[in-house]
Amino acid sequence: MTQTTLNLFSKRILSAFVATAIISGCASQTIKQPKTPETNKSAQEVQNTPVVMTAKDYILAAENKPPLEAINLLFNATRTYLDEGNYVESLWLTNKLSELPLSNSQQYNLLLLQTENLLASQKLQNAEKHLQQSNAFIEESSLIHSYKYFELVSLYEEKQKNTILSANALLTAYNINPEPSEDNIFQLWDKISRLSDWEISQLSQHNPPLLDGWLNLLEKAQRSGEDKLMLDQELVQFQFEFPNHPAKFIADQLLLVTAVEPSTINNVAVIIPLSGKHEKIGNIIQQGILAAYNNESTLHFIDSNQLDFSELSTIFEDKNIDHIVGPLLKNNVDQYISLLELNVPTVLLNTPTIPRLRDQHFAFSIKREDEAAQAATILSSQSFKQPVVFATRDRVSQRIASTFAQKWDSLNGKLPEKILLESNRNMQNSLKSGLDIDASKKRIRTLEANIRQSIEKETRNRRDIDMIYLAAPAKYTRMIKPLIDVNTSTYADSIPIFASSLSHSGNNKMSEIRDLSGLTFSEIPWLLNSEQQDSEAVKVSNTLWPNRQESLQRIYAMAYDVLPLLNKLNVLKQQPYSRFKGQTGEIKLDKNNVFSRSLLWGQFTNGEVKRIEMEHNTNNNENR
Repeated sequence: MTQTTLNLFSKRILSAFVATAIISGCASQTIKQPKTPETNKSAQEVQNTPVVMTAKDYILAAENKPPLEAINLLFNATRTYLDEGNYVESLWLTNKLSELPLSNSQQYNLLLLQTENLLASQKLQNAEKHLQQSNAFIEESSLIHSYKYFELVSLYEEKQKNTILSANALLTAYNINPEPSEDNIFQLWDKISRLSDWEISQLSQHNPPLLDGWLNLLEKAQRSGEDKLMLDQELVQFQFEFPNHPAKFIADQLLLVTAVEPSTINNVAVIIPLSGKHEKIGNIIQQGILAAYNNESTLHFIDSNQLDFSELSTIFEDKNIDHIVGPLLKNNVDQYISLLELNVPTVLLNTPTIPRLRDQHFAFSIKREDEAAQAATILSSQSFKQPVVFATRDRVSQRIASTFAQKWDSLNGKLPEKILLESNRNMQNSLKSGLDIDASKKRIRTLEANIRQSIEKETRNRRDIDMIYLAAPAKYTRMIKPLIDVNTSTYADSIPIFASSLSHSGNNKMSEIRDLSGLTFSEIPWLLNSEQQDSEAVKVSNTLWPNRQESLQRIYAMAYDVLPLLNKLNVLKQQPYSRFKGQTGEIKLDKNNVFSRSLLWGQFTNGEVKRIEMEHNTNNNENR
């Protein structure tokens, strides 16, 4: 294209920009009121006042400029629209810019601008496609990725709740940022310090730049706990060991922070159902709380089934309540947090339906979905590429299976096959169908019919899967696992089987161990012999309630964790790197005041149930 043609083509496009901007009246922009002349400013002050240009200003300025200068002004207009939150105008402008003859660098930056726009407007699927296009463009051209690309990858993965991939991308972005700011360092520390131990282990497999220093600081901060004197000593030691690491800036800031004052807890209200339909669960929670009670505060148990929530404010005032545990039932939780006059530190025993909690409300639950997401993340980082999810048709199993599959898809871009198993006499048939055993038998019968004679034969299971994730209650798992073993061909390698805690009854009877040999499952410390398990408390509980169901033991363990968690609220809130190793897992607090848990892993092997460390062999997650 000649320079003359370029000028004419650009001028037509620019005229369209200006016309559209004028016709629309820049409707999305705030109309500026005329300012009263300021007579007190000197001429020098007026001259030094920076001129703030709007997107419309940039577009108008581009009208009569040479093409290269005009394109730069239009890029500025696009950025300004984006910064103002005018995503429609910004995206429209980027689409028009793509029609112009841009350099490789401009095309790449335009893709990044479009990606940033799509992320800001929550169009994640389109944003992912643009990240992929950016990556493909880099491979085809002589360019290399900019730090902005990795920042956008980090933001995308964060929105997908892929915390490990987000941290990895942000570390890469910082390392190639020519002018990293203090905000960049704070952002990195905030992201890394909120990772669980297992997430840190996963992140290490990516081997991102500068990680050793960050993890050293994190380990020192966590080891010192709430001891300010010990923390300061650890920080000084870190500064000596890593004098040029960006985390030294964080160490400097932490040295200036005063010690976190522990919560003063005198009167705790516990709102749980102590009568009616859910009385049994309420009693178990009461028992668990009392088992961990240390007599340092007064407990006031309130029956939510007999409670008029509109009277809570008066009740709390009469009893001088300063901390609250509960409610338990979801509808009661929603009702409780809607009472705006109640602003007392509260550990809710369920997650509310509203997306955001107030500063004084903290949600604590033991959802099975959390461990399914953890399992998918860990297993996807290993050599497994073709998982299949078996699930029974009950509601809990379906939620676990769906969470695992969605998380796997988010990490690997491929949704695993999900096979529903009948929870009755047809279970074996549905399992054989899922493993293609019936198809193998049909092929054998067809072959025998064709050659008109019987042959020595063995059915073969499907070879396109390398791992099974099982979502089924323990009573069905004891049926499913042996059926899988029996229906796996002797010519094929055994298929590794992983499961959620739903598949572990906690009884560990010899017959169960034999039936489930080789099964690997996630579990809370309370139900798995380990260093984190409070073995004495478990022994007392088992003596008092020897026949308690596994699901009720989990509720008891949750209640056992509540009071210690209440005592650590201030620390967990003010020190995001702090952790509480409880009986329901290693607990941390996220930015939304929701507690999340990291679970342990166990395996049925050699006639016993053993605590195991999951191996981390290979990393299949490449940067998008």
